[in-house]
Amino acid sequence: MRKAFATSIDTNISDNFKKICEDYNLKMNVVLETFMQQFANQEFKVEVGKSGIKLKLED
Repeated sequence: MRKAFATSIDTNISDNFKKICEDYNLKMNVVLETFMQQFANQEFKVEVGKSGIKLKLED
């Protein structure tokens, strides 16, 4: 089953993301779903600091 997902995103981030996805010939939703699945599987180390959130893939 598929579910629509809508949220507001900074225009520069959105435009850059779209361009990189196009460069790799990937659909944006596929990349987002992959990221979300990896995040849900806790495959990232989450670091919260003064400059914001950083995500790093766990080894």
